[in-house]
Amino acid sequence: MLTFRQEAYSDAVDEAQPLLVDHWHEIALNKDTVPLEPDWERYRQLERAGVLNLTTARDDGELVGYALYIVAANLHYRGLVVADSDVFFLDRRYRRGSAGLRLLQAAEDNLVAAGVGRIVNRVKIHHDVGPIFLRLGFTPIERVYSKLVR
Repeated sequence: MLTFRQEAYSDAVDEAQPLLVDHWHEIALNKDTVPLEPDWERYRQLERAGVLNLTTARDDGELVGYALYIVAANLHYRGLVVADSDVFFLDRRYRRGSAGLRLLQAAEDNLVAAGVGRIVNRVKIHHDVGPIFLRLGFTPIERVYSKLVR
């Protein structure tokens, strides 16, 4: 049975690494020039600063998904606490049915309980899961452009 809960980043990071590799293989662009190379120390610093919010999906204790957000007051609207999605992923075996929606809804519930006023999620154009966010009541607000220059 799938369960969703908020967990400390440091309690789940080692377990999440195989999923992170699967995630990278599935959606990353420019794999030949931009290797997967997380800055684990920076994540630990963010955790110590109290700005990471992690919701996990587990099946009988096994980590099968995650939604990690960085939570901070907005620089333009300091009274608005924003949760900016760093990464979300659900193992392919669990993508049928509503598991993805339930993971993201659990993450939203955890963020609201933490005092967040706005949640921002980004989707890849080449792997667009925007319809899931529309179903959860999100509104598209901007398009992001990227250029690899090295």
